[in-house]
Amino acid sequence: MVIAVDIGNTNIVFGFFVQGRLENTLRITTDSGRTSDEYRLILEQFISAENLKDGVEDFLISSVVPPLTPIFRAVAKKFSCKEPILVSADLPLGIEFEVSEPKLIGTDRICDIFEVHKMFPKENVVVIDFGTATTFSVVTKDGKFIGGPISVGIIPASTELFRKTSQLPRIELIKPKSAIGKNTVEEMQSGIVNGFGGLVDKLVELIEKELGEKVRVIATGGISQIMEGVSERIEIFDKLLTIKGLYSIYEYTRQPTR
Repeated sequence: MVIAVDIGNTNIVFGFFVQGRLENTLRITTDSGRTSDEYRLILEQFISAENLKDGVEDFLISSVVPPLTPIFRAVAKKFSCKEPILVSADLPLGIEFEVSEPKLIGTDRICDIFEVHKMFPKENVVVIDFGTATTFSVVTKDGKFIGGPISVGIIPASTELFRKTSQLPRIELIKPKSAIGKNTVEEMQSGIVNGFGGLVDKLVELIEKELGEKVRVIATGGISQIMEGVSERIEIFDKLLTIKGLYSIYEYTRQPTR
């Protein structure tokens, strides 16, 4: 079994791959205060409860939370008795990073970029990751990552609206019934969800205008499904795209010719 870990600012997602197939996933809240032993115990309990008992061959890590990287390196060593594979822009992935600071690219974006280029190797693709931030990653049909806008995340935006106002409630983020809204909750849902749908579609329009070509648009992230039927431009939704990309990087780097 291979364990892939996507360490984000809000959540940590584990993917459990058996013979190349994603058998199960686990999503927990990111907590920099936990020790490696605590994370190891969480994993052991989940593996036991789900009967994932094939042993751990390799451990893969994508992390945008630097304090947690050494903690999970220690977890990996306890499971596989060797150093994990750490995603970075330095890995030879066959992708050209045509940005001024490639070492600052989030490793989650690298996983997304690699996976969508693998899926559509002859197309321009924009992958939108709805997480703590909303990131747009533009991959050209010739395998170049050329950048992409970064905006606030839907959940942080909603939380700040609740925190910074005296009379607005905390709301459930769902597709609004009405653009106008008949009460405060519906009005907030429209403003946030429809507002983000408009943001997505406008930024994709501007990206296409700058490229001079059409793009395919893919969405990922735990809350990405909220945009289904809201954004007119998103064609594919896959909330596990990052984990799949992490495993695809593992397969690519493990090929003997690499």
